[in-house]
Amino acid sequence: MTSSREKILSKLRAVSQPFPDAPPRPKAYLPVTDQDDLSPDGLLARFTLEMERLQGQVFPADSDDDAREKTVELLQTHHATHILAWHFTRIPVKKLRDAIEAAGITITQPDVQDEFRAETIEAIRDAQVGLTGVDAAAATTGTLIVTTGTGKGRIPTMLPPVHLVVMTLDQLVPRLEDWVAQERAQNLKAIRDSANVCFISGPSRTGDIEMELVLGVHGPGQLQVVVRR
Repeated sequence: MTSSREKILSKLRAVSQPFPDAPPRPKAYLPVTDQDDLSPDGLLARFTLEMERLQGQVFPADSDDDAREKTVELLQTHHATHILAWHFTRIPVKKLRDAIEAAGITITQPDVQDEFRAETIEAIRDAQVGLTGVDAAAATTGTLIVTTGTGKGRIPTMLPPVHLVVMTLDQLVPRLEDWVAQERAQNLKAIRDSANVCFISGPSRTGDIEMELVLGVHGPGQLQVVVRR
Protein backbone atom coordinates (compact mmCIF):
# COMPACT_ATOMS: atom_id res chain seq x y z
CA MET A 1 0.00 0.00 0.00
CA THR A 2 1.38 3.35 -1.04
CA SER A 3 1.70 5.85 1.82
CA SER A 4 0.53 9.46 1.59
CA ARG A 5 4.13 10.60 1.76
CA GLU A 6 5.14 8.45 -1.21
CA LYS A 7 2.14 9.70 -3.21
CA ILE A 8 3.11 13.33 -2.60
CA LEU A 9 6.77 12.69 -3.49
CA SER A 10 5.74 10.87 -6.67
CA LYS A 11 3.63 13.83 -7.75
CA LEU A 12 6.49 16.23 -7.08
CA ARG A 13 8.95 14.10 -9.05
CA ALA A 14 6.51 13.90 -11.97
CA VAL A 15 6.20 17.67 -12.29
CA SER A 16 8.27 19.08 -15.15
CA GLN A 17 11.15 21.43 -14.38
CA PRO A 18 10.13 25.12 -14.21
CA PHE A 19 10.97 27.58 -16.95
CA PRO A 20 11.71 25.07 -19.75
CA ASP A 21 12.21 27.97 -22.19
CA ALA A 22 14.77 29.79 -20.00
CA PRO A 23 17.94 30.63 -21.93
CA PRO A 24 21.14 28.84 -20.92
CA ARG A 25 23.49 30.55 -18.50
CA PRO A 26 26.02 32.69 -20.38
CA LYS A 27 29.64 31.54 -20.36
CA ALA A 28 30.81 34.96 -19.19
CA TYR A 29 29.28 37.94 -17.44
CA LEU A 30 30.06 41.62 -17.66
CA PRO A 31 31.78 42.70 -14.42
CA VAL A 32 29.75 44.93 -12.12
CA THR A 33 32.86 46.59 -10.70
CA ASP A 34 36.20 47.33 -12.38
CA GLN A 35 39.68 46.40 -11.17
CA ASP A 36 42.58 46.69 -13.59
CA ASP A 37 45.41 45.72 -11.25
CA LEU A 38 44.85 42.06 -10.38
CA SER A 39 48.19 41.60 -8.61
CA PRO A 40 48.05 40.69 -4.90
CA ASP A 41 49.27 44.15 -3.92
CA GLY A 42 46.77 45.77 -6.29
CA LEU A 43 43.89 43.81 -4.77
CA LEU A 44 45.04 44.63 -1.24
CA ALA A 45 45.22 48.35 -2.07
CA ARG A 46 41.69 48.30 -3.51
CA PHE A 47 40.34 46.23 -0.61
CA THR A 48 41.88 48.69 1.87
CA LEU A 49 40.40 51.67 0.03
CA GLU A 50 36.90 50.17 -0.09
CA MET A 51 37.04 49.01 3.52
CA GLU A 52 38.02 52.49 4.68
CA ARG A 53 35.15 53.97 2.67
CA LEU A 54 32.89 51.65 4.64
CA GLN A 55 34.50 52.81 7.90
CA GLY A 56 36.42 49.59 8.46
CA GLN A 57 40.17 49.22 8.89
CA VAL A 58 42.80 47.00 7.23
CA PHE A 59 46.18 46.13 8.74
CA PRO A 60 48.68 44.36 6.45
CA ALA A 61 51.15 41.99 8.13
CA ASP A 62 54.24 40.54 6.49
CA SER A 63 54.41 37.29 8.46
CA ASP A 64 52.68 35.14 11.04
CA ASP A 65 54.73 36.89 13.74
CA ASP A 66 53.55 40.30 12.54
CA ALA A 67 49.94 39.10 12.29
CA ARG A 68 50.00 37.69 15.83
CA GLU A 69 51.53 40.88 17.19
CA LYS A 70 49.02 43.11 15.41
CA THR A 71 46.06 40.96 16.48
CA VAL A 72 47.06 41.05 20.15
CA GLU A 73 47.76 44.79 19.89
CA LEU A 74 44.28 45.43 18.49
CA LEU A 75 42.68 43.29 21.19
CA GLN A 76 44.53 45.27 23.84
CA THR A 77 43.46 48.53 22.20
CA HIS A 78 39.87 47.42 22.81
CA HIS A 79 40.75 46.48 26.43
CA ALA A 80 39.61 42.96 25.62
CA THR A 81 39.62 40.49 28.50
CA HIS A 82 37.16 38.03 26.92
CA ILE A 83 36.72 37.27 23.22
CA LEU A 84 34.57 34.94 21.15
CA ALA A 85 36.48 33.10 18.45
CA TRP A 86 36.29 30.54 15.71
CA HIS A 87 38.31 27.38 16.17
CA PHE A 88 41.90 28.37 15.51
CA THR A 89 42.29 25.82 12.73
CA ARG A 90 39.89 28.14 10.86
CA ILE A 91 42.07 31.24 11.40
CA PRO A 92 45.16 31.16 9.15
CA VAL A 93 47.91 32.33 11.53
CA LYS A 94 50.00 29.85 13.50
CA LYS A 95 50.14 29.95 17.32
CA LEU A 96 47.62 32.79 17.47
CA ARG A 97 45.72 31.22 20.35
CA ASP A 98 48.91 30.91 22.39
CA ALA A 99 49.73 34.59 21.82
CA ILE A 100 46.25 35.73 22.86
CA GLU A 101 46.18 33.60 26.00
CA ALA A 102 49.70 34.77 26.91
CA ALA A 103 48.25 38.30 26.91
CA GLY A 104 45.79 37.22 29.61
CA ILE A 105 42.73 37.22 27.36
CA THR A 106 40.03 34.57 27.83
CA ILE A 107 38.86 32.82 24.66
CA THR A 108 35.42 31.24 24.24
CA GLN A 109 34.38 29.24 21.19
CA PRO A 110 30.60 29.36 21.71
CA ASP A 111 28.34 26.40 21.04
CA VAL A 112 24.64 27.11 21.50
CA GLN A 113 23.33 23.92 19.92
CA ASP A 114 23.09 21.91 23.13
CA GLU A 115 20.86 21.99 26.22
CA PHE A 116 23.06 24.65 27.84
CA ARG A 117 22.19 27.33 25.25
CA ALA A 118 20.78 29.83 27.77
CA GLU A 119 23.77 29.47 30.10
CA THR A 120 26.22 29.86 27.21
CA ILE A 121 24.55 33.03 25.91
CA GLU A 122 24.59 34.54 29.40
CA ALA A 123 28.30 33.73 29.79
CA ILE A 124 29.33 35.29 26.46
CA ARG A 125 27.09 38.34 26.31
CA ASP A 126 29.79 40.73 27.61
CA ALA A 127 32.65 39.56 25.34
CA GLN A 128 34.36 42.59 23.83
CA VAL A 129 35.61 41.19 20.50
CA GLY A 130 34.68 38.49 18.00
CA LEU A 131 37.71 36.94 16.26
CA THR A 132 37.22 35.03 13.00
CA GLY A 133 38.72 34.16 9.66
CA VAL A 134 36.91 34.35 6.31
CA ASP A 135 36.25 32.15 3.30
CA ALA A 136 37.31 34.94 0.97
CA ALA A 137 37.15 38.71 0.54
CA ALA A 138 36.16 40.77 -2.52
CA ALA A 139 38.51 43.67 -3.20
CA THR A 140 36.28 45.95 -5.29
CA THR A 141 33.54 46.14 -2.67
CA GLY A 142 35.49 45.57 0.55
CA THR A 143 33.29 42.57 1.25
CA LEU A 144 34.10 39.67 3.57
CA ILE A 145 32.60 36.33 2.55
CA VAL A 146 31.83 34.06 5.49
CA THR A 147 30.12 30.68 5.56
CA THR A 148 29.17 28.81 8.72
CA GLY A 149 30.36 25.34 9.58
CA THR A 150 32.11 23.26 12.21
CA GLY A 151 34.32 25.55 14.29
CA LYS A 152 33.12 28.69 12.50
CA GLY A 153 29.79 29.84 13.84
CA ARG A 154 27.91 33.11 13.37
CA ILE A 155 27.98 34.38 16.95
CA PRO A 156 31.56 35.79 16.92
CA THR A 157 30.69 37.79 13.79
CA MET A 158 27.48 39.23 15.25
CA LEU A 159 27.38 39.53 19.04
CA PRO A 160 30.46 41.48 20.23
CA PRO A 161 30.79 45.22 19.49
CA VAL A 162 34.04 44.64 17.58
CA HIS A 163 34.62 42.11 14.79
CA LEU A 164 38.31 41.35 14.22
CA VAL A 165 39.16 39.28 11.16
CA VAL A 166 42.44 37.54 10.37
CA MET A 167 42.93 36.43 6.78
CA THR A 168 45.64 35.83 4.19
CA LEU A 169 46.41 37.82 1.08
CA ASP A 170 45.62 34.86 -1.18
CA GLN A 171 42.03 34.86 0.10
CA LEU A 172 41.42 38.14 -1.75
CA VAL A 173 39.50 37.86 -5.02
CA PRO A 174 38.79 40.81 -7.33
CA ARG A 175 34.97 40.68 -7.18
CA LEU A 176 32.11 38.79 -5.60
CA GLU A 177 31.43 37.26 -9.00
CA ASP A 178 34.90 35.67 -8.96
CA TRP A 179 34.14 33.89 -5.70
CA VAL A 180 30.80 32.68 -7.09
CA ALA A 181 32.61 31.40 -10.20
CA GLN A 182 35.07 29.51 -7.99
CA GLU A 183 32.16 28.01 -6.10
CA ARG A 184 30.43 26.91 -9.31
CA ALA A 185 33.64 25.24 -10.44
CA GLN A 186 33.55 23.21 -7.20
CA ASN A 187 29.84 22.36 -7.52
CA LEU A 188 28.95 25.07 -4.94
CA LYS A 189 30.51 22.96 -2.19
CA ALA A 190 30.99 25.73 0.41
CA ILE A 191 27.46 26.99 -0.14
CA ARG A 192 25.84 23.54 -0.11
CA ASP A 193 27.74 22.53 3.03
CA SER A 194 26.81 25.68 4.98
CA ALA A 195 23.64 26.65 6.78
CA ASN A 196 24.46 30.32 6.29
CA VAL A 197 26.46 32.48 3.88
CA CYS A 198 27.17 36.10 4.86
CA PHE A 199 28.55 39.02 2.86
CA ILE A 200 29.91 41.58 5.31
CA SER A 201 30.70 45.02 3.91
CA GLY A 202 31.92 47.21 6.76
CA PRO A 203 30.55 47.56 10.29
CA SER A 204 26.86 46.98 10.98
CA ARG A 205 24.90 50.05 9.97
CA THR A 206 21.35 51.31 9.78
CA GLY A 207 19.65 54.54 8.73
CA ASP A 208 16.56 56.17 10.19
CA ILE A 209 13.78 58.07 8.44
CA GLU A 210 15.89 61.25 8.61
CA MET A 211 18.67 59.42 6.70
CA GLU A 212 21.09 59.56 9.62
CA LEU A 213 23.51 56.62 9.54
CA VAL A 214 24.19 54.81 12.81
CA LEU A 215 26.83 52.10 13.27
CA GLY A 216 26.57 49.07 15.51
CA VAL A 217 22.81 48.88 16.06
CA HIS A 218 22.32 45.31 14.81
CA GLY A 219 25.88 43.98 15.01
CA PRO A 220 29.50 45.04 15.49
CA GLY A 221 30.09 48.78 15.25
CA GLN A 222 33.77 48.26 14.41
CA LEU A 223 35.33 46.00 11.80
CA GLN A 224 39.07 45.46 11.59
CA VAL A 225 40.94 43.13 9.25
CA VAL A 226 44.49 41.83 9.61
CA VAL A 227 45.79 40.59 6.25
CA ARG A 228 48.83 38.32 6.43
CA ARG A 229 50.87 38.41 3.24
